[in-house]
Amino acid sequence: MTHRDILVTGGAGFIGRNMIRGLLDDGYTITSLDNYKIGGWEHVPASLRDHVEWVEGDTRDLELLTKTVRGKDAVLHLAAPSSFLMYEEDPVDGASVTTHGFLNVLEAMRRGDVGKLVYASTSAVYEGNPVPYTEGMELAPPDLKALSKKWNEEVARQYSERYGMTAIGMRPFSVYGHDEFSKGGYANVISLFVWAVLHDVTPVVWGDGRQTRDFIYVEDAGRAFQRALECELPTQEFNVGTGVETTFSEVLAMIGEELGRPVAPRYVDVPIAIYAERLWADITRARDVLGFRHRIDVREGVRRVIEAARAARTSPRWNTLGAAQMYFETLPRG
Repeated sequence: MTHRDILVTGGAGFIGRNMIRGLLDDGYTITSLDNYKIGGWEHVPASLRDHVEWVEGDTRDLELLTKTVRGKDAVLHLAAPSSFLMYEEDPVDGASVTTHGFLNVLEAMRRGDVGKLVYASTSAVYEGNPVPYTEGMELAPPDLKALSKKWNEEVARQYSERYGMTAIGMRPFSVYGHDEFSKGGYANVISLFVWAVLHDVTPVVWGDGRQTRDFIYVEDAGRAFQRALECELPTQEFNVGTGVETTFSEVLAMIGEELGRPVAPRYVDVPIAIYAERLWADITRARDVLGFRHRIDVREGVRRVIEAARAARTSPRWNTLGAAQMYFETLPRG
């Protein structure tokens, strides 16, 4: 394997810090570029702080990015708003970070002769297609986040064809895990439900609870990115999922079973115009080409989220998390 000295953009984020832990365990040298907008430096575990070169900055700063990427073997690009709520809240900044920042990454790599990029796209590019979602589907993204990510994929292919670099696009499905506290109201619904129940707050479910997600644990998602980094592949895209659909009602039942008490949610009308009723990944390409399969099923993942939440009860931020599921109510409507 040749890609040992890596730049990770968004390395302090939820997926980033979990991915970096696995990379360090496997002997990589890591530089992280992050603006610490979501959560901040305080959410970077002490175990990582002295083993990574942490650079504070924004991917829209081409001069800084060009300097930081110089001499690296590859780039893992995660720096972009992760939740559709972020784009609803500030569409201009969301699209700017996603597109401008991504183009800067490609251009900095071109200038620095760095030939391998693995980057985060999104499963939202598929919305409007029938499930399960396969990588070869025609894409017509219905919202700004998905459209921005689709643009990234197209630009990545252009740079690949013109300049000979390899750009592997990863399309994560519903990523969740034990340390989403830094994301607050932007967190995955599994974390939001657990936090609410542990605060004796009624979980709120949009619709009837039969909507599904392909939930993938954050450590598994990080392993998928690492597999894409380590495999010698041409430019292409991969689904990052488990191939398993789980309903919101099933998640709530699991939480209740793990806590030993029933969970009775409150059902409300879906408050947004664009909403996926089903997310389900076809994992054939990831399995056959990357050799990737998930290790942590939803039941075990729910158990880990509960354990982490119980351990966080002494943290200063704990008291704010019970109401985090209602963050969307603060967004402007229009």
